[in-house]
Amino acid sequence: MKGERVILSNNPMVREGWQSCRWVDGDAAEVARQARDLVHRGWRFHCHPLAGSIRLLRNPFRTMILDQGGASASPEQVAMAEEALRRLRTEGCPDVPEADGDDYALIDLDLAWRALGGPDSE
Repeated sequence: MKGERVILSNNPMVREGWQSCRWVDGDAAEVARQARDLVHRGWRFHCHPLAGSIRLLRNPFRTMILDQGGASASPEQVAMAEEALRRLRTEGCPDVPEADGDDYALIDLDLAWRALGGPDSE
């Protein structure tokens, strides 16, 4: 039986591509905070929350995919969630020039696309 899946994102391109996207009105750290809260309730990351290169920590757009897990939180998943939140809060994105915004959004969309196999294929 396939469990429930949630896609948390502050990326408008992801919101347009997946009907099941849960919109996060905030920065990348807010996406990580909401993901962390789910992990503490037993959800598991579908892929690493900081997928991509170290340089992408500066991306203002973040998409995190989680699958419904067990009844209790996994210590490994909690550690991953807490580390992602810490890093995005401390190393997070500075103001990105508007001209670069679409490029960053496209990179984040591509990472989500690869993790899920395309829009609405979840």
